[in-house]
Amino acid sequence: MKPASVLIVEDEMVTALDLQAKLVNIGFTVPSIVNSGEEAVNMAAELRPDVVLMDIVLQGEVDGIQAAKKISSLDIPVVFLTAYSDEKTLQRAKSTSPYGYIIKPYPDKDLELALETAIQKHQEYRDKVELIRYKGLGKGVPLTSQDDEISWEERPRILIVEDEIITAMDLTAQLSDKGYLVVDTVANGQEAIQKVELFRPDLVLMDIVLSGELDGISVAEHIHDLDIPVVFLSAYTDDATVERAIKTSPYGYLPKPYQIDELYSTLETALQQHRSETDRIKKIDQKITTKEGEMVIEKTAVFFISAIIISLIVYSLATRSMTWLMYLLFIPAIYNLFIVGISLKKPSPPGGKDQPFVSILIPAHNEEFTIERCVRSLAELDYYADGKRNYEIIVINDGSTDKTGEVLARLKGEFEYLRIVTRKPPRAGRGKGYVLNDGVRICQGEVIAVFDADARIDPDFLGKIIPYLDEEDVAGVQARVRMYNADRNLLTLMQEVEFSIFGNVILRARDVMGKSGFLGGNGQLTRKKFVEDIEGWDGFAVTEDLNMSVKLIMDGNKIRYCPEAVVWQEAVPEWKAFFRQRVRWATGNLETLFVYLAPLIDAKIPLYKKVDSIQYLVFLLFTVFVMLGYIVAILNLTYVARFSMEAPVIIGLISTVAFFPGVLLGIRRDKVGVLRSLVRAVEYWAYCLYLIPLFFAAFIHMLTRKERSWAKTKHTGD
Repeated sequence: MKPASVLIVEDEMVTALDLQAKLVNIGFTVPSIVNSGEEAVNMAAELRPDVVLMDIVLQGEVDGIQAAKKISSLDIPVVFLTAYSDEKTLQRAKSTSPYGYIIKPYPDKDLELALETAIQKHQEYRDKVELIRYKGLGKGVPLTSQDDEISWEERPRILIVEDEIITAMDLTAQLSDKGYLVVDTVANGQEAIQKVELFRPDLVLMDIVLSGELDGISVAEHIHDLDIPVVFLSAYTDDATVERAIKTSPYGYLPKPYQIDELYSTLETALQQHRSETDRIKKIDQKITTKEGEMVIEKTAVFFISAIIISLIVYSLATRSMTWLMYLLFIPAIYNLFIVGISLKKPSPPGGKDQPFVSILIPAHNEEFTIERCVRSLAELDYYADGKRNYEIIVINDGSTDKTGEVLARLKGEFEYLRIVTRKPPRAGRGKGYVLNDGVRICQGEVIAVFDADARIDPDFLGKIIPYLDEEDVAGVQARVRMYNADRNLLTLMQEVEFSIFGNVILRARDVMGKSGFLGGNGQLTRKKFVEDIEGWDGFAVTEDLNMSVKLIMDGNKIRYCPEAVVWQEAVPEWKAFFRQRVRWATGNLETLFVYLAPLIDAKIPLYKKVDSIQYLVFLLFTVFVMLGYIVAILNLTYVARFSMEAPVIIGLISTVAFFPGVLLGIRRDKVGVLRSLVRAVEYWAYCLYLIPLFFAAFIHMLTRKERSWAKTKHTGD
C-alpha cells in the first residue's frame, strides 16, 4: 500500500523539519512544507495530500483557519497542530470541520494517532459518498443517529465507557464543567452496546480495556452502523491495538494520561466533523435523488416525443401527406426571420470602466497537446491595475493520465501566477461542472473566466470583454468563438460557419433583446457572486454552461455578448469524434429543455424572455424538422417518392427560405464575398443534414444512459 502523504503547514522551519523527520520515521511521506496560508491552499490543491497538518499562526495575511476552510472545501482532511487552545481559537477552527486538533507541545504518539484516525475517517466518509452515488441513493447508509429535527445547539450528549470507576467519575465532572451532558457511564462492553442503542448519544468516549468479554474496539465495531462517533481514550498505544482501533474509523484516539484541553478539543472537533459529514451526506443524497427524478422526467419526455414522431411518420406514410410539417415549421421560421431582423440593430455599447480581478479557470483532462499553448496565450494577457497583473490562471487537472501534469509542472516554474488544482479518482472524471467548482473554491477573483484547454486569445481580450459586465444585473458575458483550424477540411470550415451564425446573428440578436444571451463554455465570463448564488455549476449536467445560463436567466439576470473579444478554439477535424461531441451537446440541450421547461414557464421574468429561452432550447428539434422538410422536398422533386404538401404557398415559401437569411448574414458579417457566401451557405445546408441522425442518436443515448458524465472533446493541437 502506498504510504499516506502529509502536507506540513508550519511557519517555524525548525519545527517543520522536525515534524517531517518524525512523520517519515513513522511511515508517512511529506510531499512539501509550506509556511503561509496562501501557499498552503495552492499546494494542497495541486498535490492532493491524504491529510494536511496545519498550524494556525502562519506567515502572510491568510492564517491556518482561513486556509483550512478552502482546503476542506476541496475534500482534503485537515488536522490542526497549534499552541493555541483558547475557546475563541478553537471555535474558529471548529468552523472548518477539522479531523483533529492537537495542542503543542504534544507526545509523538498523539500526532501519529491523530493523522491515522483522520485518514481512516475521511476514507470512510468518501466510501459512504460513493455508496450513495452508486448503490441506490443511500439505501443502507444511515445518515444520522438522531431525528432530522435535532438541534445541534443543544448540549452534546456523551456516553462514557470506562472500566475504572474513579476515572469515569473524573471524566463526568470534567465534561460537565465543559458544558456536555453525560447520559451515563458503563464499564462493561455488552452493557455499552445496550446503552448506546437506548440513549443514542451524540458521541461515545470509549476506553479499550473493559470488563466482560467485549473490549472497547469490539463495542465500536458493533455500534459502527449506528453512525454515532466514537473517540477512544486509552492507555494502550501499541501498534496492534492501534491498528485494530483505527479500522473502526473513530473520530479520535487520545492516549492516557490526557490534559483536559486535549480532551475538550478532541471531542469538539469530533462532534463538529460528524455534524459536517452528516450534513454533506444528506445534501449529496438529496442532490442525487433530485437528479434521478430529473432523469425520469427526461426519459418520459423522450418517450412522449418519440411516440408523437412515430405517429406522424406512420400518418405521413399512410396518407402520403407532409402538410403538417409545413405548418409545424412555419412558427420557428417566422421566429428565425424575426431574430435575423433584430440582429440588424446595433447592440448597446459597454460602459464599464472597472477593472475587477479575474480568475481564469481551465478544466483539463488529458490535454498534453494543447494545454501549453493555451496557458502561454493566457499568460500574455495585457490586463493590469496600478501596474500589477490583475488576473490569475488556475488549471484544474482532472485525473489526466497523459503528460498534462508534467507540462503543467514545467509551466508553473515559468509563471508564478499559474495555480494548479489536481483531481484524483474517484473524484476525477465526474463532470466538467465539478471540475470548475473546485477552481471556484480557491480562486481569488471577483470575475471568473472559463476557457477550454484548446483556447487561444489576443492580449487585449479581457480589456475588451470586461466592460460588458458594467451593469449590476449582468451576470455574465460570452465572447465570440472561432476556429483556428477552420481551413483544415470542409468539416472544420462548417464549424467555423456554424459559430459565425451563432455569434453574428443569434447571440447578437439576444443581446439586443434585453441582453438575454447564453454562455457557451469557451470564453465565458461570470461574476463570482452570481455563480455562488446558484451554488456553482451543476456537476451532473452534460452541458454545464447551458444549465447555468438558464438558471441565471430564471433568476432575472442578464447575459451579454461581446463580439470584439474572440477566443479561438480547435474545430474537430474527423466525423466520428465530431458526431460524438455533438451527441453530447444535443443530449445536454434536450436535458436542459426537459428539466427546465416548467420552471422557465413559472419563472418571474418577462414573457419575451421566457419565449426566447424556450425557443433557444427547442431550436435543435426544429432544425431537425427543417432538414427533414428539405429531404421530403428533394424526394418530391426527384420523383423518388411523392408526398403532398398542401399548405398555402406563402407558408411553404417562408418555411423553405427561412433557413438561409441567418446563414448568409452570419457568413457575410465576417467579410466573406457574396459568391463565396452563397457557396458556403449551400455547403452549410448540406452539413446540417447530420442533425437528423444526431437527433435519433441523442434520444437513444438519453433512453439508455444510467448516469450523466463528462464525455469531453479530444484535442490534438494541430
